[in-house]
Amino acid sequence: EQESFPHRDIQEHSEDNSIGMWTIPSVLRKTKLVCTIGPSTSTREMIWKLAEEGMNVARMNMSHGDHRSHKKVIDLVKEYNVQSANNVIAIMLDTKGPEVRSGDIPRPIKLVKGQAFTFTTKRGVSSESCVSVNYDGFVNDVEDGDIILVDGGMMSFLVKSKTLNSVICEVKDGGELKSRRHLNVRGKSATLPSITG
Repeated sequence: EQESFPHRDIQEHSEDNSIGMWTIPSVLRKTKLVCTIGPSTSTREMIWKLAEEGMNVARMNMSHGDHRSHKKVIDLVKEYNVQSANNVIAIMLDTKGPEVRSGDIPRPIKLVKGQAFTFTTKRGVSSESCVSVNYDGFVNDVEDGDIILVDGGMMSFLVKSKTLNSVICEVKDGGELKSRRHLNVRGKSATLPSITG
């Protein structure tokens, strides 16, 4: 009596008819392996290793890094694709849409509870007590008493007052402020223009 197994074919071994052999039909994988390429994986060696382990798509988060670092990764993936006969890696650029972010900071700023801190729409400003934001309408979107959250609430700031191009705050929850951190106002949405095509 032969046992039935769904989705498998029973084939007799060609040399020895007494041994039943299982063969599983080869099926193309339909899912894709997407790998986010960051500072620790952006070398030639790591991209080759990821590709050999099955990476189908190299994803880059455009919110981090700069044009030069992104171009380096794109060039490395293209180089791999030229020399690879059977595995072509796609490139995905994750733009995430418009976001309010702090500007570039040469080194992290240590912020403590109760400290005064200012966000300004003046580009390129960075000091121990003030940093720029990338959105010109930021001052218009906040009011006295609002809570500004940084990095999804890892740090928070109470808005105390505003000037024409600055928002003066008090640190409620401190931490280390780094470059290009995501900012949002609790309970509000920024009126950022969307990218249209």
